[in-house]
Amino acid sequence: MGRIVSPLAGWHLALLLGLWAILPLAGCSGSDGEAQERAGTIAFTVSQSGFSEIWTMEADGRNRVRLTKPAPPQTDAIGNTSPAWSPDGRLIAYTGSGEAVDEDQDELEVYVMRADGSETRRLTNDHVHDGTPVWSPDGERLAFSHTPRLGSEEADGVIVVMNADGGDRIEITRHPLAPDIVFDFAPAWSPDGTLIAFGRSTYTAAGEAKVAIHTVAPDGSDERLLVEDGGDPAWSPDGTQIAFTSTRDRFGRTCFHDCSPSSEIYVSQSNGSDVRRLTKHPADDHSPTWSPDGRRIAFVSDRANKADHQNEIYVMESDGRKPRRLTTNDVWDLEPAWR
Repeated sequence: MGRIVSPLAGWHLALLLGLWAILPLAGCSGSDGEAQERAGTIAFTVSQSGFSEIWTMEADGRNRVRLTKPAPPQTDAIGNTSPAWSPDGRLIAYTGSGEAVDEDQDELEVYVMRADGSETRRLTNDHVHDGTPVWSPDGERLAFSHTPRLGSEEADGVIVVMNADGGDRIEITRHPLAPDIVFDFAPAWSPDGTLIAFGRSTYTAAGEAKVAIHTVAPDGSDERLLVEDGGDPAWSPDGTQIAFTSTRDRFGRTCFHDCSPSSEIYVSQSNGSDVRRLTKHPADDHSPTWSPDGRRIAFVSDRANKADHQNEIYVMESDGRKPRRLTTNDVWDLEPAWR
């Protein structure tokens, strides 16, 4: 099964690394410092040997710093993934396995920490797979994927919205009459706060799978199909475009656990029209995220070492030009989120 149809994309990958401390952007001075501050900071997942950590780096790839704890000895836990910046940049929501030592998807819950990795708080505690959190533009709420009975034929993944303190949860997507297994995942809140885009993977009894991007209002009303054969939605800062991942062109082939078409990065208008392909490489390109000024898109690719599926973070112009590699490591760098 390809990455594009997996509702757990990134969480079954793995971590470890240890570099030196980040230089605070506020400590820079002059035009160089101002340029770095405008460029922002990227939070991302580092994965090796089955355990994941959350790190940050400057937008040019320099000054990596680990925010979450390294893997405990002999752990099989998944670790911490899916970082998401709060609108004011002071907090990072993420998916974490807490103190678990076994590889159990149901131990994954939503957490929040300060941008320096301190003051971690657990927001969900239901022994159900909760993941891929995203903030509302006003910072008052979080949307995330919630998947009861994961791994069974009764699994049903929905999108949940809750207050930023973990209270007042509501399920905003439902499919009680669906004959197939359906997962809603990877929500993305529009900059104006009126819509949440998300991926929907549908698996039939015959083993067929399809994925599409839908939108829904934060109260669960007005659900609509936006783009067929797409996932990983990411709104542009001005809300006029959505970057996403798709295998629609079957341009390459990726063989990790099994073989499937490689994914590419595309962009559409916010209403799903005018779909354009941005990457054109036989490697697997996924996980787009926009720079704060909307001029660039960071993404993940194994193009530098496709034989070993070595995932690194790249950046390109928002029209797909000038792709450039940001990370070069013997670990997997995944799930960039640009502050």
